[in-house]
Amino acid sequence: MLMPQRIVADHRLSVSVDDVWRMWMALYFEATQLTPFRTLRVIQEAILSDVLRYFDVRAAAILYVDLFFQLTTRVQLYPETLSVLTGLGSIPSAIVSNADHEHAAAWNFTLPVQFILISEAVKAYKPHPLMFLRAVEQLGVQPHEVLHVGDSDVDDVLGAKAAGLQVAWVNRDRRSRRSDVPTPDFEIADLTELPRLL
Repeated sequence: MLMPQRIVADHRLSVSVDDVWRMWMALYFEATQLTPFRTLRVIQEAILSDVLRYFDVRAAAILYVDLFFQLTTRVQLYPETLSVLTGLGSIPSAIVSNADHEHAAAWNFTLPVQFILISEAVKAYKPHPLMFLRAVEQLGVQPHEVLHVGDSDVDDVLGAKAAGLQVAWVNRDRRSRRSDVPTPDFEIADLTELPRLL
């Protein structure tokens, strides 16, 4: 929510942070599912320009695009991540991320997985089924043999279910699932609950 907060505060807008957030997210979701593929930097510059124009803000979108990348390239793993992934042992695993090369280049950690698949390499963003099917193909298994674990009801649950995978939704803050998202096979509070599902 920092981006919408900054836009509202910087320009003393009378609209709510939630209004800016909802518009930004709606445009973001739509833009990531369009063809041809565009990187997140290109997408964010286009949609943030639209958001600013809609709220009658005369400022360069690039300021907020740069802020977006400052925030999204500083990834901090949840405390249990490495121990849970390491504990999978010989179970094949991979990371599927709505990230571009710019994001991946900034990651300062190594994950004990077979591979990391990012959107810019696939030319698609979750929830597009191609992201999941490409990962399944690289794992050398069938979709129904995969348990996808993710924290977004739309990107992860909706996307993985549409591609024929089983899904464990990591719902850390116990939020409600959107009505258009199918029921996940499992719902867990954090990754420490994952081993019992395997």
